[in-house]
Amino acid sequence: MGVKSANLTIRVMTYNIHHAEGMDGKINLDRIANLINSCRANFVGLQEVDRHANRSNNLDMVLELARLTGMYWAFGKNLELNNGDYGNAILSSYPILDQKNRNYKMVKSSERRGLLQVLAKFENKEIVFMNTHIDHCIDDTESITNAEEIKESINSHGNRPVIVCGDFNKTPESPMIKEMELDLTNVSNFDDQPFLTYPSSNPETQIDHIFTSKDWKIHSVEIPQSLASDHLPLVAEISLNE
Repeated sequence: MGVKSANLTIRVMTYNIHHAEGMDGKINLDRIANLINSCRANFVGLQEVDRHANRSNNLDMVLELARLTGMYWAFGKNLELNNGDYGNAILSSYPILDQKNRNYKMVKSSERRGLLQVLAKFENKEIVFMNTHIDHCIDDTESITNAEEIKESINSHGNRPVIVCGDFNKTPESPMIKEMELDLTNVSNFDDQPFLTYPSSNPETQIDHIFTSKDWKIHSVEIPQSLASDHLPLVAEISLNE
């Protein structure tokens, strides 16, 4: 395992991999890994990740993706599924010093959701990378509550630089996204063009997002094209402010 970036500029990705099931209906983890590698991502937030689930050939997707990308990993279990585990994962080019998984209150939701957080050593700094998957069924009141829980977690890490990514299941104009933007930078505001992420076969909306604390400068944002999942990944190149 090694660091892929020699300076203070890094590439971050959020990607709902749909348990590696592509638009062709086939489960293929190699396609996911190849896309991550081609994007030269240093931090990757993955949603809808299976571990040992029957529906995905009992693969431990986290360990296999870590092997195929040569990255460090963390996993946050949200629920048991098909005799296995299901949740969010993080891949990192940088050593992971600590990790925690916060379960949201989810008062009205039927599916447990969470916020996976890692503390990583980046150059001579400790930074926080967070990954989440918000329920698409909840109303604005509960999603804003989730946003407040995310901010509580951010505050618990003190003044460390923070990146938050995930499948928020909310469009850019939604109250939750606007709530996140009160304290964080939405990388998608880097450019006037829309960054449509869903569905991958004919993207019509953006529900996948990356936010940063004010410590970061945004250099570029892109949407790599792939049918390896029903979502498209969102990738941003960022650096710490001098």
